[in-house]
Amino acid sequence: MNSVSPSHLPMTIESQQQFNQYVASHDFIVLLFTAKWCAPCQTFYPTFAEVAAQVPHVLFATVDIDVATDLAGNFQVAQVPALMVIRERVVIDMVSGAMQAHELQHHLEMWQALDMAAIDAHFTQKSTPA
Repeated sequence: MNSVSPSHLPMTIESQQQFNQYVASHDFIVLLFTAKWCAPCQTFYPTFAEVAAQVPHVLFATVDIDVATDLAGNFQVAQVPALMVIRERVVIDMVSGAMQAHELQHHLEMWQALDMAAIDAHFTQKSTPA
């Protein structure tokens, strides 16, 4: 696996407030919920970082559940590693478990292909009073 330059390393989110700031300023975020004591998390991180370096238009970030306890609690993260994907301020997917690079790339392609206008229209229609 190639080494990742420091400028392309995933960001680190340490609180709900920091998360809110990133969500407000980025249209596409892939979060990795992790923990220092989690061996599968440590094994998966280089793959996560490598894929992150290949798609600079997507914000990749890590959340240590023992540091950002508020964020982990708010999203009811019960298992790590876990990926949460946010597009245009909407959580579109949550995936538990580590994966190979080609699997993460496949998921990323599916997440990118989602028609967010259709999703927005669906929720706008549901929230309109009858």
